[in-house]
Amino acid sequence: MMEYVHKRKSLYKMMVFFILYMNVLLTFAIIYVLLDVADLGYLKDHYASNAHQEQPLDYLTRSLYFSTITLLSVGYGDVTPFGLARAVAMIEAIIGYLLPAVIVIQFIPFNKSENMRDH
Repeated sequence: MMEYVHKRKSLYKMMVFFILYMNVLLTFAIIYVLLDVADLGYLKDHYASNAHQEQPLDYLTRSLYFSTITLLSVGYGDVTPFGLARAVAMIEAIIGYLLPAVIVIQFIPFNKSENMRDH
């Protein structure tokens, strides 16, 4: 019975962190779109034509793609931020580096009394 409760608690934590990742990812994607619309910063796709990059849907998909690649610390280099988007990308990258550590810490019991309390 206790093993079932522990598994369920772990599944709940993983779902919470997945939702947190999605929330951060989408929030930064929206920020990139708003910066582009306000002419404060933009994302340049080096492999797409200028006509393609001016399409309204491309603003959203490029921002979502760049946000995902930056948050997950992949950084292919095919999309580059300019203007204020660079500062936003740095903040997102820092969050992307710190979030896995926070997730791992949530699953490690630090002392015996905490471990005993959970069981």
